[in-house]
Amino acid sequence: MPKKKIESSMLPQAIQFSKSFADPHLWVRKAEELLAAARLIEAEIQAQWAEIEVEGGRVIRTSGRINIQGPYFVLIAYAIENLFKATLVHLNRESLRNLLLSSLPRYVSEHDLIKLAHRVAFSVSVTDEDLLARLTRNSVWAGRYPVPTGPDGFRALEQYSDGRVYLTAFFAPKDIDRLHDLLNRIRSFVLAKLKDTA
Repeated sequence: MPKKKIESSMLPQAIQFSKSFADPHLWVRKAEELLAAARLIEAEIQAQWAEIEVEGGRVIRTSGRINIQGPYFVLIAYAIENLFKATLVHLNRESLRNLLLSSLPRYVSEHDLIKLAHRVAFSVSVTDEDLLARLTRNSVWAGRYPVPTGPDGFRALEQYSDGRVYLTAFFAPKDIDRLHDLLNRIRSFVLAKLKDTA
């Protein structure tokens, strides 16, 4: 990463930035804040899904209320991203010691949750890969913008590690319980990694 010169007037902020960046517990706290916000709207998501009627494989009725599914899954994706990045910060703690940062290091610029999981050595099953791929798609654009960040974003099929192709453009009621399980495993993994810095 090219080092930018830090102006002397910005030195106090650079010191605070570097210290805060290097504290993995701040990353975990931010993840917990995002998850707390997601929990506030989770019941509404479930209520909306309960009102959907399907006939002959087609949706014939929805709740009619504004769809908040996208923002819910964005919050979940951002929380998982922060948990993985807490682990990355922890793994790089020696290189961060007494380092004055002028910007975020490249290793935390990744938003692909599967790549982040592999980077921190979190074991990912195909079921996990499915959730992480759909969450990544949602956090990159589908939960935030009406269109993708480029034409390739409309691609809704992705090949997973088992060689099969899966649809990544949807969420379903069973995903909430699956996400709770995945989040519990990720939290346990991250907290175990951070235990020696508590």
